[in-house]
Amino acid sequence: ILAVLAAVVGGLSTGTVWGAVTRFVVTIVFSAMGFFIADRSRLIGSLIIASDDAVGILRDVVNFGVLPGLVLGLINYFFFFAYRYSPFVVPRIRNMQSVYDAFILSLDSGLTEEVIYRLFFLSCFLYTFKRLYSRLDKLWPAAVHVIPGALALVLSSLLFAQAHRSPYSFTAAFFGGMLLGPIYMKAGIEAAVAAHFAADFLFFYASYLS
Repeated sequence: ILAVLAAVVGGLSTGTVWGAVTRFVVTIVFSAMGFFIADRSRLIGSLIIASDDAVGILRDVVNFGVLPGLVLGLINYFFFFAYRYSPFVVPRIRNMQSVYDAFILSLDSGLTEEVIYRLFFLSCFLYTFKRLYSRLDKLWPAAVHVIPGALALVLSSLLFAQAHRSPYSFTAAFFGGMLLGPIYMKAGIEAAVAAHFAADFLFFYASYLS
């Protein structure tokens, strides 16, 4: 489902069949591995997989995804509005013309980046550090419960920030990752995608269209 949705949105975002194919392949590979590792790491991974309560899923996506995402979008707006036309900002963002552009671009980045950096990388880091610290379980139980999650969160956020090359984008992406990571660990990939989408859409709309 994620791969098909990412392919459709990626095709609309890039305007090419290659864009759709690329999003499909990337999403299906990273999400398949990510769900497997998330399960081994005892993460929710996906609300849809973990629960058949549709109302509960919607509630968690709103409470843990959309609402925190809007807060993140406001923070980005207040701190980075002055740099919205910086040459470091990619042209397709700077030249945004309509709500449709903001919607598609926000959904495209939300789907692709959350699958890669939260579902896959954060889950992998968490699984790895849990294994490394498992020997300390009897000597230092708090280390196994706190340190692996903290290290996974910071490292996945740094990778996420590294993909956003400019100094302003790096800073925004790092702190965004530090918020999106706990959202994913608490409520699954759906909530993380919803938060990422809400943050980007609010920032894009307020900065370029209002």
